[in-house]
Amino acid sequence: MSRLSEQVQNQIRVSEKVIASAHTHAGKVAPALAEQANKVQGKNTKATAEAFTAVILAAADGLAHAAAELREREQNLAAERADDGPVRAARDNATTEVSGLVTLLRSTVEDHMGTAALATYGLGGDTPRAPAKLLNLAQNVAQLLEQNPAKVTSPFGTSFDTKTAAQVLKAKAAELAAHIKDDDREARELETAMSDRDRAAAAWVNAYQGTASMLEGLYRQAGLKDLADKVRPTQRRLRGEDAGADAAEAPPAGAPADG
Repeated sequence: MSRLSEQVQNQIRVSEKVIASAHTHAGKVAPALAEQANKVQGKNTKATAEAFTAVILAAADGLAHAAAELREREQNLAAERADDGPVRAARDNATTEVSGLVTLLRSTVEDHMGTAALATYGLGGDTPRAPAKLLNLAQNVAQLLEQNPAKVTSPFGTSFDTKTAAQVLKAKAAELAAHIKDDDREARELETAMSDRDRAAAAWVNAYQGTASMLEGLYRQAGLKDLADKVRPTQRRLRGEDAGADAAEAPPAGAPADG
């Protein structure tokens, strides 16, 4: 299983504490709120203990769902990033091979056919470093080698055959093209995984801030200020910089609230 970032770990931890608080204290908070509603609206009020309990637990379940979705999307993103390494390394290795082959070919053509022949076979300029540009050059050179066939022997007895050179270069260029295609696919998959994670993160922010703010308000209305302070959402918790204190238990009387 892919490792979660510290930010997401903290966001999930703070979610779990808010959820635990909702489940732990709903049975105490709901009757207190229902009693207040009864005093204000009378015995026919629809704000019963069961209604308050349902709302509190529904919000907690919503936050649990958002946290689970965030965890899954973050793990998917981490897995995609891990997949990129070997694919990128294979592309870079293929790039190095083709670059070396083009350099060798340039030297060989110049030695056997003279400097003027470099332009004939598209070897007059510098060798590109970017994989896609290098691939274009290699494919162009291979095509020119086939279109301008030659077989020559140097004064020292070494021979050069454009047909053989074209075959070798085309084979290596095909390998590079396949690796570039794989790398492009991985890049698209990574972009998709990042978008999915970002949407899940935005949904979690809404769920966490909405649930924690609602609980804070209900706890305060029920006279449970210490509990309200514990679940109060903060910017640090939203950003995943702080997992917060245990919200299921109230702090000792007079203790400072965690912010």
